[in-house]
Amino acid sequence: MQPSNLILRCYGYKANGMWTAFCLDFNIAVEAETPEQLKVKMHDMIESYIETALDTDDNGSVVSLMLRRAPLRDWIVYYTLCVIFGLRNLPGKILFKQIIPFHMAGHC
Repeated sequence: MQPSNLILRCYGYKANGMWTAFCLDFNIAVEAETPEQLKVKMHDMIESYIETALDTDDNGSVVSLMLRRAPLRDWIVYYTLCVIFGLRNLPGKILFKQIIPFHMAGHC
């Protein structure tokens, strides 16, 4: 596995006083009152999602859950924001990346 495979792409925006974020790699969404809370909630949601996806005996479903991607329109928004953020900062919008959370198994 390459290190870049451990990075999940996310974006968020503020509307009606609340922040909403999307994790494109797992098609997960969260809401919070601040960007900082949003990132924490997204991290927790990703961790919970991975634990749940891996907690099955059905290997076929594990593969499909770990490869569940957001719809094309969300990817277009993400890459459009990447281009715009490369040129200037946008108020009320954020781009961020989450590292896939994992716990090292104990040594025997």
